[in-house]
Amino acid sequence: MDRRLVLTALSGLGAGAAALASAPTAALAQAATTAPSDQLGLKRILDRGKLIVGTRSTTIGFGFKDAKGELVGFDIDLAKAIAKGLLGDEKKIEFEIFPGGAERVPALTSGRVDIVVSQFSVFESRAQVLGFSLPYCNSDFSAIVKANSPYKKHADLNDKVVTTRQGDELKALILGAIPKAKVEMYPNFSDSFTAFRQGRAEAFFNDSAPARYIVREFPGQFRVILDPENAMDVNQYSIGIKQGEQVLLNYINWALVRMRLDGRLEAIHKTWLESAELMPGWARMAV
Repeated sequence: MDRRLVLTALSGLGAGAAALASAPTAALAQAATTAPSDQLGLKRILDRGKLIVGTRSTTIGFGFKDAKGELVGFDIDLAKAIAKGLLGDEKKIEFEIFPGGAERVPALTSGRVDIVVSQFSVFESRAQVLGFSLPYCNSDFSAIVKANSPYKKHADLNDKVVTTRQGDELKALILGAIPKAKVEMYPNFSDSFTAFRQGRAEAFFNDSAPARYIVREFPGQFRVILDPENAMDVNQYSIGIKQGEQVLLNYINWALVRMRLDGRLEAIHKTWLESAELMPGWARMAV
């Protein structure tokens, strides 16, 4: 697609992206222009001819190195699909690998990356400094235990050692449901999971989406505690962008809607999570 048409068209999208995506040609022809400053993010990518994506290589099922050392996962497939839609080739992408989740916000605010696709939950503090796309995956916070362990409810983990990734918000979620839990935090979820597998903790806390991947990849070894009466935070993953880059945000939302309509979003869910049960509400609506 001609780059000028992309910039002009996406200036007028915004909240109506879902409706416009079902008839993109007419919508693009009628869209209005916007202030040049709003176009800078998308223009920068088109000028460069490459999408720079911030992500991690230690997020189980979403961004990790496979046996061949290649970066794979749900978030990786999603980012490549966005690059292909924008630049015509999924290989026109560069991944900047973050050592931990704390790198995501500064990487966007400083302009080091164009977007972040890395299990990015929308918290109020983040929404005040960043822009976020439509959600692409639901995920609450879950406790994973050994399949033969005696723990049935979250309260059973009081006075027990549990692990998770470093982050005050994650520790607060655990202690909110299990006040006496002994929380040990590691730099990333991968290290936390390793500590749990080695017997240094009775439970490993992660989002429910990667938890599904773990249970699938290690059949019969682990299970997720289901405790609806003492449930933890329900959140959703979105794509993060620098605040103020509205045209780029419009494109990202438009791309997600197109992926929903042509089945690619559902296919990514089924590839990495075995089902489409965690697709967000907007993506489940009949079309």
